[in-house]
Amino acid sequence: MYRGLWNLIRKYTDGSHAVALFLPVMIIGWTVAGVLAGLLVCAITGTDLVLALADLICAGGYAGLILGLFGGCLFLYRIEE
Repeated sequence: MYRGLWNLIRKYTDGSHAVALFLPVMIIGWTVAGVLAGLLVCAITGTDLVLALADLICAGGYAGLILGLFGGCLFLYRIEE
């Protein structure tokens, strides 16, 4: 997934702007994915969304930080240009 997004971004931008676009897209994407996964769990378990809102935002933020930022940085560190 990281490589596919990287190749898509590199296809439409030059090398100097690719990193500046890649990391924010990864962070936003993983944050949205974390929040949506939390919403799905709340819908399945019947949890009140208002009561779980802080937990959902926190889980989405951690997903964006760990998987998006740190995962994206590790991916960029490992690719060969």
